[in-house]
Amino acid sequence: MLDLIFRHRARMQAVYGRVDAPSLAGERFSKPQPCPPGALPKRPGQIGTRGKAVVAIPMPKRVRKR
Repeated sequence: MLDLIFRHRARMQAVYGRVDAPSLAGERFSKPQPCPPGALPKRPGQIGTRGKAVVAIPMPKRVRKR
């Protein structure tokens, strides 16, 4: 299949258009990351930060009723 694509790539580009090359592997890390959530969590299931650390309070386990 790749042999067919490379032999007819000019025709394929005319039919399907040219595809831009994907970004480099490390490029996504060079951009500033979005800020994580703000204040410390107070209730189960909430996520917050303490400095650079992300703090999460897990949800309580379900109680199995008999």
